[in-house]
Amino acid sequence: MMRRLREAAPKVGQDTTAQDFDMQVFISAGMPEGVLRALFAQAMEFPAGRVRFVVRGFTPQKLGVLVSKLRGLFPDPQTDHITLEVDPNAFRAYAVDAVPLYLVKDGEKWYETKGSQSLFAARENVQQRGKSAHGELYAIAEPDMLSVIEERTKNFDWKPVMARAQERAAKNLRPGFDLPTATQDGTAYFVPTFRVPHDIKSPSKDGAGQVLLAKGGQTINLLDYTRLQVPVIVFDPSDKRQAQMVKRWIQQPEFANADLFVVGFNLQAIDAKTPVTVEIAQSYKRPVYPFLSKLNDRFGVQAVPAIVQQEGPRLRISTFKPEDF
Repeated sequence: MMRRLREAAPKVGQDTTAQDFDMQVFISAGMPEGVLRALFAQAMEFPAGRVRFVVRGFTPQKLGVLVSKLRGLFPDPQTDHITLEVDPNAFRAYAVDAVPLYLVKDGEKWYETKGSQSLFAARENVQQRGKSAHGELYAIAEPDMLSVIEERTKNFDWKPVMARAQERAAKNLRPGFDLPTATQDGTAYFVPTFRVPHDIKSPSKDGAGQVLLAKGGQTINLLDYTRLQVPVIVFDPSDKRQAQMVKRWIQQPEFANADLFVVGFNLQAIDAKTPVTVEIAQSYKRPVYPFLSKLNDRFGVQAVPAIVQQEGPRLRISTFKPEDF
């Protein structure tokens, strides 16, 4: 979380403000209500949504209180004409330490002016490139929300949370599906299909009508629209014979990039917090994935170990009888 916060925070000189506004006004609920009422009323004279009012944050659990207070100062509390947003990043980007501060867009650039003044005066001051400060400034009553999050993150005990997350991951990444061991070598073919449950339509290019993409009840061969990029090897790592066979297979050039999937409902990791597939992956020095029942509905594997490869519009499934080495 701390890394994401740092990445989201604006860099020095970075303009993170949206470009869909003509003016942005940094305010605080701590400003005199009369000043806020006047600014909100003036915003109604601009085109809808072109003036953005920005606050730095809110007392935790009291966002609704802040919004209700500020919207209560609108000429019409239900209006969508005025944009009001919480954006601590913008306060940081422009080093706003007192309000009101106005960012006015003139051409393609933003210009700053601050101090109690009307929106119209702020626009005129920017156009004339007058002095940057006009009127009284007020302290910011709201906390910096990013600082609140950073402080809570720093003081939060993440150990039990991480432990629970690891246990969930270990459980979710454990194979929950079994397949029998092959008793003889063999080859079978399987066509992964999908039955369209109802008509699927799309707007036509000109938007005047609709185009039928697929008809209800139609059966589609998935391999007509996608390909199996690499061979898929499915095996039971608890069978040492299969484990050795797979290690030999992935040394061969044609299977060097194969994806490895494992079955075995009773597979257990040494460490309860580590997914068993992660432990198996360490042995093969490559990722290993659990082979799930729903996944097998698209592969049609009947026994393991098996190698699945695409052959034209169908899958070729080669199974092998494990042998002792």
